Amino acid sequence: MKIKVGNKNLTIRKWKGKDKKNFLKLLNKEKLDEVQIMEAMVYSCIEEEIILSIPEFKYVLSRIRAYSIGENINIEFYCEDCGEMFNKDFKLSDIYSYTFKNINEIKSNDIVIKLSEIRNKDFYIKKIAEDELYDFLLRIESINGNDTMDLSQIEDYFDELDVDVLTDILEQYENTKFKLLDIHTVKCENCESETLYQFDELPGFFPSAWFE
Repeated sequence: MKIKVGNKNLTIRKWKGKDKKNFLKLLNKEKLDEVQIMEAMVYSCIEEEIILSIPEFKYVLSRIRAYSIGENINIEFYCEDCGEMFNKDFKLSDIYSYTFKNINEIKSNDIVIKLSEIRNKDFYIKKIAEDELYDFLLRIESINGNDTMDLSQIEDYFDELDVDVLTDILEQYENTKFKLLDIHTVKCENCESETLYQFDELPGFFPSAWFE
């Protein structure tokens, strides 16, 4: 199955029995290895050699789940207005969409920053857990033509920028990067009050039968 993820065209396959088996084995370890779980449930199911950002990963995971098990998911909510529980059915394609503008260059004053794809998956996952700013820093290919700077030098360079210039650069990147759209209005089935809900975690995403 072909899917579009930002400017990437990916070929995904369905989960197989071996993927489920490996996933459950990894979950039962004393210490969860996020990289291994990501490999088991997403990267092993993508034909192309690719490194995904965290939002891209979540989107692709939802597409693989839909392809493997189905689009439909039932989620239980608690209404803070009436204090009652209620259930709603959704399609994953309605829960997760994205925005993206394909740029490979940012300009601010006399600064020209060229961007490229992430190059080291494990290092990216480690650093993004520390600070989301690394999603930007680890994409920098060159600054004003200098493509020899390591991460430490890039960090030092940005530390020395005037704050208005730094803000402009980060805003430009924020306005164009891949963003997962996962915030939606949910109406209570009991009192009809409406709440904005972020679908960052989806109970029932993996079938309960997998864990029996």
